Amino acid sequence: MTVFKTFFKVLKSYKVSFIVYMSISIGVIFILSGMGESSDAKYSAVSHGLIVVDNDDSEVSRELVSFLDQVNDIKKGDFTDDQIIDLLYYTKISNYLVIPQGFGEAFLSGDVEAVNMIESTKDAGSRMGYLVEAEIESYLNLFRNYVIGGYSTSEAAALASEAIADHSAVEMASSGDNDKSSFFLVFVVLPYGLLSMLFSAILPVILRFNTEELSRRTGISSLPNVKKQLYLSLATAVSAVMVIAALFAAGSVISKEAFTERWLLVLADFAALSISIIMLIVAVSNFNIKPSFAAAITNIIGLSFCFLGGIFVPLEYLGNGAKSIGKFLPTYWYAEAIEKIKNGKGLADISNCLLIQLMFGIMVMAVGLAVGKYNAKKAE
Repeated sequence: MTVFKTFFKVLKSYKVSFIVYMSISIGVIFILSGMGESSDAKYSAVSHGLIVVDNDDSEVSRELVSFLDQVNDIKKGDFTDDQIIDLLYYTKISNYLVIPQGFGEAFLSGDVEAVNMIESTKDAGSRMGYLVEAEIESYLNLFRNYVIGGYSTSEAAALASEAIADHSAVEMASSGDNDKSSFFLVFVVLPYGLLSMLFSAILPVILRFNTEELSRRTGISSLPNVKKQLYLSLATAVSAVMVIAALFAAGSVISKEAFTERWLLVLADFAALSISIIMLIVAVSNFNIKPSFAAAITNIIGLSFCFLGGIFVPLEYLGNGAKSIGKFLPTYWYAEAIEKIKNGKGLADISNCLLIQLMFGIMVMAVGLAVGKYNAKKAE
């Protein structure tokens, strides 16, 4: 048990970095969960900046512009192409809309494709532009239905505008979505805390055991080398489980949810990721790295795994190149499983994601052990 006790004595010397990374992780979780609780409710009250060019100037187009002006901020004046690009880039406007000549006539003739005549320029990376387009489509669909129902153009426009303004059903639906979004925002960021804490606190301890000084001290004892490795593995597992349990408990407290079906699925996902990261640590420890380099490794692995794995940046926003690289990382499949759970999928649907995470761990650990064996033979 000497090796086991020594491990935790050495671990105490890294308690500062342990506490720092634990605080950062919990702080980030708090921030993201707060964003999830408030973002949707606030978003409905925000008006979008728009530039609208009405080349049709018909009764229908004027009613559409009037509706858009009620719920959004239409910028007045003439703008050059460069100015419009700048306004879109700096999110001063979400859409540059051009209503072509003949739109109103096509709309009143019953052409269901009339809405597609409106030219909309937007930032493809922002959801605001898509929301405005959806808003226009909903309004025109209601407008058309009232016209078909026998109402005059002005009456149909007023009724459609009134119906769109009634947000009661949307607010009721968004409340449930807020809870759902907040829950997954909490747990999607946990891998950063896991990677940071395991690599900043546990990896240096294992590396210290591989140093010449500590190897000589433990080599003096009569304890067989196999048992030494067993005790070292056990101490690593115990300390890792403590970190994992602390992080997941913090996530559960912040999200205010535990032992539900989706909570258990996320737990399974996090457990698979944790096992793969522990195997990664075992692999890295076999590369004769100095303990002083552990901080650099923490930042390199922690940030790259999180940025390319869909932890800091949602998977749908990653470029094709980033996704291609990310698929080789366990965090990518952790985030993929989280997304599936968010969409109501079960254990059978996320099982492939869990297996890929475990396979990653097994592969890197096999490489690490092979390198360690080679280094041991070379030292002899």
